Amino acid sequence: PGTVSPPQDAACGGAVPPRSISPSQDTAPSSGAVPPPAASVFARFIGWDGSMSRQIKKAQAAVLYPPNGIHTLIHGPSGVGKSFLAELMYQYARTTGNFKPNMPFYQFNCADYAENPQLLLAQLFGYRKGAFTGATEEKKGIVEQCDGGILFLDEVHRLPPEGQEILFYLMDKGKYRRLGEVEVQRKSQVMVIAATTENPESALLLTFRRRIPMELSIPPVSERPWPEKMALIQDTFMQECQRLKKRLAVPKEVLRRLMRKDYPGNVGELKSVVQVLCAKAFLEHRSEDGEEIPVDEELLADGMEHSMFSVLPAEAEKLCSRDMVFSYDEKPVYAPQRREDGNLYEELGQQYDAMRAKGIASQEIEEILYDRLNSQMSRYVKEAGESGFSREELLGIVGENYVQMATDLYTFAAERLPGLSDQMIFPLAIHLHMDQQRLRPGNRREGREIRLENVRETYAAEYEVAAEAAAWAGKKYYVEFTQQEILFLTMYFQKFRREAARKDGKIKVLVVSHGPVASGMLQVANTIMGVRYGESLDFDLSEPAAGMRPAVVRKVREMDEGKGVIVLADMGTLVNVREDLEELPFKTALIGRTDTMMVIECIRRTLWTDDSLEEIVEELDDRRAFRESVRPDHQKKKAVVCLCMTGDGGAVLLKNHLQERLKSCLGDVEILTRGYLEETDAAHIIRKLSRSYRILAVVGTLTVELEDCFFMPYSEALTAEGIKKLRKVIKKTTQFENNCLSQVITEENIHVHSGRLEKEQVIDEAVEIMVRQKAVRPEFLLSVYKREGMMTTFLKGGIAIPHGAPNLVTKSVISVTKLDTPIVWDGVNMADLIFVIALNENSRQIFEQFYSIISDETVISQIRECGDSQEILKILCKST
Repeated sequence: PGTVSPPQDAACGGAVPPRSISPSQDTAPSSGAVPPPAASVFARFIGWDGSMSRQIKKAQAAVLYPPNGIHTLIHGPSGVGKSFLAELMYQYARTTGNFKPNMPFYQFNCADYAENPQLLLAQLFGYRKGAFTGATEEKKGIVEQCDGGILFLDEVHRLPPEGQEILFYLMDKGKYRRLGEVEVQRKSQVMVIAATTENPESALLLTFRRRIPMELSIPPVSERPWPEKMALIQDTFMQECQRLKKRLAVPKEVLRRLMRKDYPGNVGELKSVVQVLCAKAFLEHRSEDGEEIPVDEELLADGMEHSMFSVLPAEAEKLCSRDMVFSYDEKPVYAPQRREDGNLYEELGQQYDAMRAKGIASQEIEEILYDRLNSQMSRYVKEAGESGFSREELLGIVGENYVQMATDLYTFAAERLPGLSDQMIFPLAIHLHMDQQRLRPGNRREGREIRLENVRETYAAEYEVAAEAAAWAGKKYYVEFTQQEILFLTMYFQKFRREAARKDGKIKVLVVSHGPVASGMLQVANTIMGVRYGESLDFDLSEPAAGMRPAVVRKVREMDEGKGVIVLADMGTLVNVREDLEELPFKTALIGRTDTMMVIECIRRTLWTDDSLEEIVEELDDRRAFRESVRPDHQKKKAVVCLCMTGDGGAVLLKNHLQERLKSCLGDVEILTRGYLEETDAAHIIRKLSRSYRILAVVGTLTVELEDCFFMPYSEALTAEGIKKLRKVIKKTTQFENNCLSQVITEENIHVHSGRLEKEQVIDEAVEIMVRQKAVRPEFLLSVYKREGMMTTFLKGGIAIPHGAPNLVTKSVISVTKLDTPIVWDGVNMADLIFVIALNENSRQIFEQFYSIISDETVISQIRECGDSQEILKILCKST
C-alpha cells in the first residue's frame, strides 16, 4: 500500500501562477496576497487566498488543534486535489509544535480492502506470530508505524461498515490491539485525514462521521473562479516546460479554448488535455533546433469543441487577451518530482548502470529490464493503434528513408510471421530514426550493450526472423544492426502479431492473493474436482501493490498457451494491474474479490466446457453480480420466455398459444417475448432477464444452448407433448426433478449448536458419525486435519468446507453444522456454517448440486434461521 515517509510535493490541487510567465504580471490570476509564514505551505494550492481560503483556514485549524490535531474529512469530486491537500496538511504539521519535524505520513487506499475486513485489520493494526496461517513473525501495523503522525485514508467510502467500526476505538481512545492479541493493549496517537468522492451522509456511518469533527470541501474545476481556472492551466503548461526543457509559446486562441472547455475529470482531465497538446506540439516541431516550441491551435483535439461555454464572459476573456510564453529557466517551487522521459536506450542504460553499481546480478537485471522493455513496447502497440498518423505525416517526422526501411522490414517479416500487423511501421520507423541518431559518431556510448537474452529464448521464432531481416536490411541500406537492435526488432515482431496466428492451447487460470490464500483456494478446488489445473501466487501481507504487479504480469506471460489467461484475485489491490494485462499481446481477464467457489467454477468451465475466455469471464461476473446485488428468487416474478428473431412476430403468436394452453397452471407466471436481434448472444438476454425474473423455461424459434435453464424448440411447444412438459416445469418451480443431495445428507448428519464450540469439536463430531455410518474409513479424520494444515477451507460469507481424501470415502456423505455463535476458523475468519465433505471420485453431479446451493445467499440465510435439523434438511432437499 505504501511506505511511512514524507510525501513528494504534487500539483494535484494546482499552485500559484508561475513568476516566469510572459508578458507581464498583470495577467496573472493570483490575488497577489503574501502568505503568512505559518500558512506558506498552503500557498501551493491554487485558490488558497481565493475560493479555497475558508477551507484552507479550516485545514490549518485542524492541524493546530491541541494536542495532536483533530480528525478531518475531505470530500469532493475525483481529481480536484484531495490527496494533495492532505499532503499539504502533513507538510504544515511538520512546522507546528503539535507534531515532530520527522513525523510519519501514510497514505492508505481503502478500496484495496473494501471486501476484506480481516486483511484490513492485519494491515492497520499488525498481528502477532501465529495469529493465522502464514503469520510466522510479529508484524507492526500502519497505526503503530504512524504513531505521532498522520494517517490518510483515501476513498474511505469504500470501507464496509465493519471496516469503519474497526477504526472507532482507535479514533476515540487512541488504543488498539494487534490481530491475535487478547491481553495486550497498545497506544498510538494518530491524526486521521479521510477523503471521499461521495456524499458523507449517505456513504459513511453516522457513528463514523461523529468521530471526524472537521469537514473540508473542494469544488470541481467548473465551479472555480476564472482566475483560478487559468492558474490551473498555467501550472500544467509550466510542468510540461520542465519536462521538455524548452519554452512553450501558447497563443491566446489556445488559452480561450482551454478556458471554455468543461472538465468532468477536473484537474486530472485538464492535465491530460494539456499534456496531449504539448506532446503533439513537440512531435510537430521535433526536427527544429530552437529553444521554443509553438503550441498551435490546430493541434487541439476535436473533442475540445464540446465546451461548457461557447463565449467566455468578460472576466475570463481578459485573462486570455494576450499570448503567453512559459519558460523553463526558473523551476516553480510547487513542481512535482518527475522522471524525464528521454530516449528508451538512455533510460535502459541508466537503469542498467544503477543496478550494476548496486551489485545486482546480471540475470536479475535482465529480468527487470525485460519487464520494462515489454511494458514500453506494449505502449507502442497501443499508441500505434490510436495515433491516426498517415504515411505522409510520418514522412515529415522521420524522413522517407526510415519509413521505407520500416516498411521493408515489415514486408520481409510478414511473409514469415503470419498475423504480423502493419501498424508496427509507425513506431518502428521512429525507433530506427532514433537508433541511427544514437549510433552516429560522437553519440555512441561504448561499453554499455544491454543484452536481453531472455527475449531471444522466449520468442525464438520472432528472433530468428528478426536476425534474418536485420541482415537483409543491413545490406540493402548499408546500416549496422547490433545484437541489441535485433532483440528490439524481435520485440516489435512479437508485440504486433495478431492473436489469430498464435498456437492454440488451453485457457489458463492464475489465482493471486495476499497471504497464503491463493494456493489454498486452488488446492481446495482441485481436490474437490479431482483435477490438477491452474497456478497460484501467494504474496506476503506486507508486499505493496507495486511489487506484485510485475510478478503477476511475468507469470501470466509464462502461462499463456494461445487462448489467454484468467487472473482471479482475492483483493482490490491488483485492480491496477488490469492495464498492464491489457497491454499483453494475448487475451487476459482480471476478476477481483475472488472466493473459492469462483475458483472452482472457473476451472470447471475451463476444463469441462468449450466456452471462450470472454464467455467464462462474463458468466463469472454474472454469478458474482447475482450473489451481490440480484434479488433472491423468492422475491422475483416467475416467467416463461418466448424468443424469435425480432420479438414481435413468432414470439407474440407463441405467447398467445401458451397463455391459452397453460392457463390452468400459469397462476402468477408471466410470459415474456424477446428477440434474438436484441443481443448477439441469446444466453445473455436470459441472464439479463434473470436479474428481475425467475426464468422457468425458454421457448425459441432457433436452438439455443442455455445452462441451468429449460429450453424447448418452438415447434415442440405447439404439440400436446410439449405442453405437457411445460406444465411439469412450471409445477416444479422450487425444486429439480432428481434430488442428488438427499442421497448424501441425512438428518443424522445435521447438527445445530447453540453453545460455544471449538473448530476441532465440530470436525470430530461430524467425522465420528460418518465413521459410525461406515461412510468413511477411520483415517479420514486425519486426512481432514492434514488438509486444514495445508490450506484454508473458509469460503466467503461465514462458510467453511473441511474435507478429506476421496480414496478414504466408501459412501459419499456431507455433514452440516450450524452454530449460533461463530468460531474462528483459520485465525482470521469467523464461520458459523460448516459443511464437512466426504465425496468419492464419482460424485461430480453431487458436488455441482452442492455448489449451487451454498452459492445461493437466500438458501444460506434460510439455513441460518433454522432451529433444528429437520428444517435444514427440508430446505436443502427443497432447494435441489
